[in-house]
Amino acid sequence: MANILIINADANLKRLIKLALPGMEHFVQHSATLQTAGAQSTSSKLDLVISRFVADDDQGPEDLMELRKTFPSARLIVTAALHDPALEGEKLQRVVRELHIEYCLLEPIETGAMLHTIQAALALPKRP
Repeated sequence: MANILIINADANLKRLIKLALPGMEHFVQHSATLQTAGAQSTSSKLDLVISRFVADDDQGPEDLMELRKTFPSARLIVTAALHDPALEGEKLQRVVRELHIEYCLLEPIETGAMLHTIQAALALPKRP
């Protein structure tokens, strides 16, 4: 059983996660924003954090840096809604790697990809 926190999920992401975790006994919490997530959960007890990143025109990697800082020992999956994935995707993937975020999925996301990513993330050893 894993302790999972989901941040800033839209209806589609919630549906994907629900389909990816059928019948599995996990404790799943939801938070509307990273700020409320940090206040409401004890980061040391989280096994997995799934956060939706929506790239606005003026948004940079600050939110991703704050996500890693807020949850230093949790495994992270970032789903990203980008204006132009072909142009912005490579840069985002580079930032994600530099921040040691384990997984990054660009929207739209297939159910199988979400299932595989969650299973792979939960199989990783917990970060020190």
